[in-house]
Amino acid sequence: MRIKQSLSLGFGTLVAVVTPEEEGVGEGLSFCNLLTLLLLRSYFTSQKLDFYTMGEQEEIQTVTAFDVNENIEHFLHDLKKGNLKNTLEIACETVRLLERMITNCEWTSAKDLMSLIRTNGKKLTDPPTIHIVVGSMVKRVLKVIRDEYSSALGKSDEYDQQESLQKMLVAEEDMDFTKDISSLGKSISANLRELIEEFERSPQDIALQSEEHVHSDDVIMTFGHSRTVERFLKKAASKRKIHVIVAEAFPSCSGRTMAKNLAESNISTSFITDDATSAFMKMVKKVIVGTHSVMANGGLKARIGIHSVALSAKRHNVPLIVLAPTFKLTPQYVTSSDQEGFQHFGPPEEVLPFNDDRLFKDAIVLNPYFDYVKPELVTLLIFNTSGNAPSYVYRLLSELYHPDDHEL
Repeated sequence: MRIKQSLSLGFGTLVAVVTPEEEGVGEGLSFCNLLTLLLLRSYFTSQKLDFYTMGEQEEIQTVTAFDVNENIEHFLHDLKKGNLKNTLEIACETVRLLERMITNCEWTSAKDLMSLIRTNGKKLTDPPTIHIVVGSMVKRVLKVIRDEYSSALGKSDEYDQQESLQKMLVAEEDMDFTKDISSLGKSISANLRELIEEFERSPQDIALQSEEHVHSDDVIMTFGHSRTVERFLKKAASKRKIHVIVAEAFPSCSGRTMAKNLAESNISTSFITDDATSAFMKMVKKVIVGTHSVMANGGLKARIGIHSVALSAKRHNVPLIVLAPTFKLTPQYVTSSDQEGFQHFGPPEEVLPFNDDRLFKDAIVLNPYFDYVKPELVTLLIFNTSGNAPSYVYRLLSELYHPDDHEL
């Protein structure tokens, strides 16, 4: 504890601060006596006595401790209440939270830091949530820590381009992460800030690839509303004449927003119901949709209804193009045992209003949010870096995530 006393003078306010050793001496003294005591201390000990005027320093600030649990609870509260409205915001806020942990928490080595991130990463992912991206960002930050530590030691944690598939799927030899590197924290924080900037640029980077995949007079079908898809189509329409068929995406009916936004941008647009997608598929040149996540095998965790669109596209030999920033790529797989955790059910009133009480008495109303789309139904995945086939996802995973971090 520090004793602070002040005295108002003509030129400002004089502030004297007593160190903890002088705490018992300073209590009960007037400011003048206290000031005399401090001057004597400065004279006999050759210690500098600091005076502050209000013009130089308004107050002596107290450093408050960083409460990890409080920050995690605040983040999860925002996630639950929908204050973070889309996957991009969730990814960026997750990385910002982890960056604050790295900056403000105590750790002495990369091993301690990775343990800290894993422990708190489990707290972020333990509550049931529909957002896979939170866990993916925790694993992505762990990969950044490994890379920066290896770089500081003059080693490379990247896999050799010529190595076999077997070697790429096997984790590297155990590395000693216990060495104390003073600059590690700063380099990791700088890298994470660059990562956030990359995420924020991703819709623009994906849109720039539209000219490679959309041609003049193309008839394109999309499903519901996606900000990334909307930007992609607007960019394509600025260079070429296209026609877009928008499916409604019941029960959210977000396709109405997509159709409205495209029409306001003078893009030829048609709006259809979900059950009409198969009937219109014969006149479509390509299907372009967004996704919630890209799984480790190249499959999709996508909006409910997209699976039936993908099946119809496959039957009519129409390519299915999926737009996904790299932060939507996850090292998780989907198996039969994961179906309960994979799926998320919304409130039944979104499908059937509560005023139809007679139906509610006799029926169970289900409102699933997601479809699983197999990689065999996907023609091309367009990330913010490049376009790749689903079979190439394993390579991207090796660049973005470390095998030891696939499970927290």
